[in-house]
Amino acid sequence: MAERVISLSRPAALDADTFAGLYLGQAEAILNYCLFRVGDRAVAEDLTADAFERAWKARRRYRPDQAGFSTWLFAITRRVVTDWQRRSRRRPMVSLDGSERDSAPLLESQMMESEQLTSLRTLVLNMPVREREIIALKYGAGMNNGEIGRLLGKSETAIGSALHRAVQRLRVQWKELDRGSDV
Repeated sequence: MAERVISLSRPAALDADTFAGLYLGQAEAILNYCLFRVGDRAVAEDLTADAFERAWKARRRYRPDQAGFSTWLFAITRRVVTDWQRRSRRRPMVSLDGSERDSAPLLESQMMESEQLTSLRTLVLNMPVREREIIALKYGAGMNNGEIGRLLGKSETAIGSALHRAVQRLRVQWKELDRGSDV
């Protein structure tokens, strides 16, 4: 993920215009990361907004000599998601729409794609938290192994190995699901 180069020599340099430019460069990656972590677009959008709001409020504490903006922002976002997950475990989730999809008829291929995405999302959401986090950073946020390693305090090699194991485990589980649907 290429970070837009903006000179931030001191914390005060993170003014509204600079922050807006950084927001435009990072919003999609942050949203995708949140979506991978929580599996619900509306919640992911709320968490993305919360992350940028926290970043804006904390902008004077940002130190460009200690971390790139995206690393700093993802650290904030990880805390936002973790806080949300803790809160949501304490109260039951109630669906206002009965979790029913639009009753308009879908084409068979769209239904199959939707079922496959739901199955994949379920597999990812049932992964151990650490693996889910790495998957979300890699495929949701589009970060490379080095960036993920810096964010999580691990080596690039360790991230690559963990990612490989997680993807292999997903492949095995996917094949098992696929075989189960043929029965």
